[in-house]
Amino acid sequence: MKDFQFTLLENATDSFNEALVQYQRAKDEDPAAYKHCISYLSHFFELILKYYVTQSHPLLLFKNPFAKKIDENSYTIGLNEAINFLMNEGREFPKEFLDDLEWLKKLRNNIEHHKFSMNVEEAKETVGRLVHAFNIFDAKNEKLELEKFISEENTELFEELAKTYEFRLREALAKVEAAEEKACAGYRPKEYELVNFAVYSCDNCGHETVIPDEESSSGYKCTFCGEEECDYAEYPCEMCGLNWPKYDLSYLDWADTGQFASYCPVCLRHPDYVKDD
Repeated sequence: MKDFQFTLLENATDSFNEALVQYQRAKDEDPAAYKHCISYLSHFFELILKYYVTQSHPLLLFKNPFAKKIDENSYTIGLNEAINFLMNEGREFPKEFLDDLEWLKKLRNNIEHHKFSMNVEEAKETVGRLVHAFNIFDAKNEKLELEKFISEENTELFEELAKTYEFRLREALAKVEAAEEKACAGYRPKEYELVNFAVYSCDNCGHETVIPDEESSSGYKCTFCGEEECDYAEYPCEMCGLNWPKYDLSYLDWADTGQFASYCPVCLRHPDYVKDD
């Protein structure tokens, strides 16, 4: 019997197809299959980014390309090294993509080496986001056209993951636009600065989809993922009345009554903001 061999690209895309198989299993009421989906998906991203590196030069796959001898036992670069090389080449990785890859790597490590817990909805969301982000990254860089490597049984699911996320994002952005138009109704363009409406980046999904929401407990809500807390959202200082991002405000109970209020760093005379003589 002949030896069975995979090229680097074939090995990567085979893992991706297996990740889709496990994702479908998880959708079909077997949540434990997300564990295997995450492992295969992590393997895919590590190999596919290594493959991109080899397109500059095959020897760059190895940790020491200047070694006296390189063979199949030589150590290869890891995911972070591949990302660093590609970034140094001028490739752009959106922050959300890098954050999701880090989430994937940590969860994979916990799965392989330790106990782990995984939020099923978060796993579904992140897998879809990663597939979508990879398609965009590939289209701008290598133009691998991943869909050509998808097995027939996985084609429908792949299209669902790649396009459903994009559709949801367009829907969320449309809601932001509609809310802004409603808030600005009756104002002339030069008066828009008088409108109490702002859009912020979501701490959870990373999209510019956090807008004011009267029904939210925080006063804001993400139109994409529904997150209501946002460190970038602005709130008034109890003392001076000026708006500040949530991450700059301190919440204090001056009278020790259990009633907390927000105070800005200027009113609190924070040395980074106020220079006292």
